[in-house]
Parts: sequence; structure tokens; C-alpha cells
Amino acid sequence: MYAAARDVTALKQTEEEIRKLNAELQQRAAQLEAANTELESFSYSVSHDLRAPLRHVQGYAEMLVRAANGSLSDKARRYLEIITHASDDMARLIDDLLSFSRMSRMDMREGVVDLARLVSEVRAGQELLPSGRNIVWKVGPLPNVLADQAMIRQVFANLLGNALKFTLQREPAVIEVGCQGREEERVVIFVRDNGVGFDMAYYEKLFGVFQRLHRTEDFEGTGIGLANVRRIISRDGGRVWAESRLKEGATFFITLMPVPVEVGQA
Repeated sequence: MYAAARDVTALKQTEEEIRKLNAELQQRAAQLEAANTELESFSYSVSHDLRAPLRHVQGYAEMLVRAANGSLSDKARRYLEIITHASDDMARLIDDLLSFSRMSRMDMREGVVDLARLVSEVRAGQELLPSGRNIVWKVGPLPNVLADQAMIRQVFANLLGNALKFTLQREPAVIEVGCQGREEERVVIFVRDNGVGFDMAYYEKLFGVFQRLHRTEDFEGTGIGLANVRRIISRDGGRVWAESRLKEGATFFITLMPVPVEVGQA
């Protein structure tokens, strides 16, 4: 009887400790969610409020150029070009920041996505941009997946855009998109390029907001694109990672849920 009572007491103590731990974890999770919501709202408000003064900077710079009517010195014109270029960069940064902030609030509308068609459309959109470059595309067979089409389109717009940007110094630029087997129940899709690559020692910075592994003077960008990719794929239940060697290109991987056979046949 004594042993039984001791065992019951120990069990109750363990159950109480587990209950307290669960309550503490739930409280911390709620606090983290509230902090994230507050941070996202703050980012949205700041980004939105920056638009008005930025429009003033851009508008008055254009008015100054027209008012000067060719009377500005070369140095003054250069200063105005710098102002205009910087304000354009700021506008892109605001747009990207707003997009990043919205990603966590948007409802995901899962449906069947023809990945081959989507990649083809994103690629066609990228090719419309003026470049005159020699680009070799290698797109392998791609499966249909279950995902939010708009969000996955954004993922590939970022990944293909990055591949184009970081192969700027390559002749020819080679960009490859394909499927590389499975990771548990999800398919692994990759985007590979022969660009400048990056040092894996700085990998932890790769998917962070405003984190850049190359100088802005060498490659334009706001440092939000890959953070958006990670957020979208994480919300979809998958994961994203990359492999690279400096000056030897980079490969980005994402995992997506394939369409079950019965859904595809239907």
C-alpha cells in the first residue's frame, strides 16, 4: 500500500509539472504571436506612412529638373540623378516590406498548381525585361502541386529573379529548374544558376530580412526577396534551403506538396 501510494503521488507530481509546463508554453506562444502581430502591424504602418514624403521627394526632384530647363550644371544634374535613384530604391524597399508584412496575414487558398506552366509564365515575364543577355534555360519536368498559386508565383519570381541577377557577369548565364526527388511526402524543387554564388559561412544571413551577402553597388536589391520565399514556403508546410560555393553558382531548394493521383485524375 505504501509503494502504491508513493507511485500515485509521484505520478500526480509529474502530471502537475507537465500541466504547468504546457501552460507556460501556451502563454509564451501567445506572447510571441502577439509580438509578431504587433511587429507586422508596425512594419505595415511605417511602410505605408513613408510613401507620402517619398512621393514629395520624387515629385519635387522632377519639378526642379523641368524648372531648371537645362540650366543646371553637370554636378547639379548628377546630384538630382542620385536623389531620383535613391528614391526609386526606397520605393522598391517599401513595396517589398509591405509585401513581406502582408504575407503573414493573407489567407492561403490551396489548389492544384501546374508548376511547369507557372514557371514558364514567370520566366516569360522575366525575359520581357530589357537585357540583351545570353541566357540558357534548362527546365526539366515539373509536377503539379497543392499550393496557393499567387504565393508560389511570388516564390519563383524571387528565385528566378535572383538567378538572373547573380549571373549578370556570366557568359552565358545558365539557369536550371527541376525536380530532385522527395523529402518524405513532399517533392523537392530546385533553382540552380552558374552565378557568383556565396560563402556558406554566412548562410544564416541568407533568408533574413534586409540581409545581403553582396554589396548593393554590385547587385541591386532590397534584401527581402528570400525572406519572403522562406515565409511563404514555411506557411505552406515545407522548407527552403540553399547550397553554394563562392564564384561557382548557387542552388535553392523548396519542398512542395504534390497532387495526389486521385486529385490529378479528377
